[in-house]
Amino acid sequence: MKKLLLGLGFSLSCLSLSFAEFPKDGPADESAYWILKINGRLTPIPVLSTNRIDFGKIQVGEVKRAEVEITNKGYGDLVIKKVLLNKGVNFGIYKTTCTKPLEYRKTCKVVVEFKPTRIGDFNDTLQIVTNDPENPIYTVSLKGVAEGATIIVTQEEVKEEKPAVVTPPPPPPQEVKKELPKKVEKPKPQPKKEKENLVKPKVAVWEVKPCDTLWDISSEVYGTPLLWGAIYEANKDKIGDPWIIEVGTKLKIPTLTLQQAKKYKEETLRMMEEMADRPLGPKCPY
Repeated sequence: MKKLLLGLGFSLSCLSLSFAEFPKDGPADESAYWILKINGRLTPIPVLSTNRIDFGKIQVGEVKRAEVEITNKGYGDLVIKKVLLNKGVNFGIYKTTCTKPLEYRKTCKVVVEFKPTRIGDFNDTLQIVTNDPENPIYTVSLKGVAEGATIIVTQEEVKEEKPAVVTPPPPPPQEVKKELPKKVEKPKPQPKKEKENLVKPKVAVWEVKPCDTLWDISSEVYGTPLLWGAIYEANKDKIGDPWIIEVGTKLKIPTLTLQQAKKYKEETLRMMEEMADRPLGPKCPY
């Protein structure tokens, strides 16, 4: 009987080893995702809806957006630690809902945008850092083409040529006293006052709704979740714990300088490194 049990246990181990492998890059077949790892731990398995986004051709100054869905096909909770771009110049992260751990078969979205400032072909890489022990970093390649605006001139806008004006002959020359030219002092150039660039939120006051987090509010009002620290600093008299905010609280949304925004972003990324394995807050029951 013991030999039979040992043999059965060895066969199941071999079977789990043969099915534990899964593709590491991009979408894959769901048929192998129900298998647990041989070490006995519940493991998250991120599956991306796509690993390549082509925005096509748009005009300079326009903005085009696309979504990347991330689904957890493993039985362990999936934590999205970071979502960032390699360059972040002509592409940007417009919004993300991946702020809480994902349970089995739960999905979140990352919305990226193409916003070129000049003509040319552009590309970038979206990096998604997870707690997947086998393949922690997933990538999505981004590309797009920016064209100049086309100006169409109608026939009505074409000005008619004016007839030539015949000028009368000049009068006979008269004696004119020559005067010495006066010295004209050139005005001294004045230093240009540089306007300070500001990061202005969409609203000045935000009333907390059920399931709101500082991360989500920052993404809505600033276009990036990485500035949640600015909202927390401006409302310390109303918020004791940044992970717990009461529904109905009216939060001040400050206007930031570029230096302040950079400081809050760097501080958020540093905290994400230190708290990578900590859950991002209680799950919303709504």
